[in-house]
Amino acid sequence: YEIVGTPQISDVSRTVPAGYSITFTNRWTEDNHPYEYPSRAHWSDFVYASHSANYQMWCNGCLASAGVESIAEEGQTGTLIEEIEDEQVQGTVLDQVLGLFIPRATDGSASSPRKD
Repeated sequence: YEIVGTPQISDVSRTVPAGYSITFTNRWTEDNHPYEYPSRAHWSDFVYASHSANYQMWCNGCLASAGVESIAEEGQTGTLIEEIEDEQVQGTVLDQVLGLFIPRATDGSASSPRKD
């Protein structure tokens, strides 16, 4: 993954609306990965979270949480969303967004906050 910009402590109040722009660049293609590329390649729902430095969804070389493992192995987002919601209660995660299912791996993605 890549950190863009300089991480900093935000002075924006939680009551002030904030906007996010997330760009997903797909590098998983049949041309790039021809060996055993699946015939129905697709991306699962994307889960995004804005958070403080006290929360880390995943870490390169670290053991995955049950939620990260579930989405990586089964495409199921429920456990990861529950973990994020627990972090929201603790104040380390401000909000989270569930992106839409991408039916083909070659398609793009656009995500925006959803109101239940």
